[in-house]
Amino acid sequence: MSGLDQMLRLQKWTLDEKRRQATDLEALIERLRGDIRRLEEEVANEVEAARNDLELSRMLPDYKRTMAERRERIEKSVADLSAELDKLRDQIMESFAELKKTEQTIANRAQRQRVAQRRREQNRADEVGLQLHRRKKDTTL
Repeated sequence: MSGLDQMLRLQKWTLDEKRRQATDLEALIERLRGDIRRLEEEVANEVEAARNDLELSRMLPDYKRTMAERRERIEKSVADLSAELDKLRDQIMESFAELKKTEQTIANRAQRQRVAQRRREQNRADEVGLQLHRRKKDTTL
C-alpha cells in the first residue's frame, strides 16, 4: 500500500468520524429543543392548574422564574452546540476537499502510469517492427 493510499484511508476515516460527531451533535441539539418544548408544556399545564388552586397560584411566580432560568440554560446550550456544529461542518467540508484532492492525485498518478506503460509497449512494438523490417531488407539484398 502506497503512502497516498494510506493517506486516503486516513482521510476517509477522519471524514467519517467528523460526520458521526456532527450527527451526534444534531441529535443532542434536537433532544434539547424537545426539552424546551416539554418545559413550555409543563409551564402551561402548571399555569392552568394554578387558576383552580390558590396555593399553586402563590407559588407560580417562583416556579415560572425557575423554569425560565432552566429554559435559558438549555437555549444557551443549544446555541453553543449549534456554533460547535457549524465549526464541525466547516471541518467536514475541508476534510472532504482534502479527500478529493488525494483521490485526484491517485487517479492522475495511475493515468500517468498507464500512459507510460502504453508508451513502453509501443516502443517495444516499434522496435520489433524495425528489426523485422531490417531483416527483411537484409534478406532482399
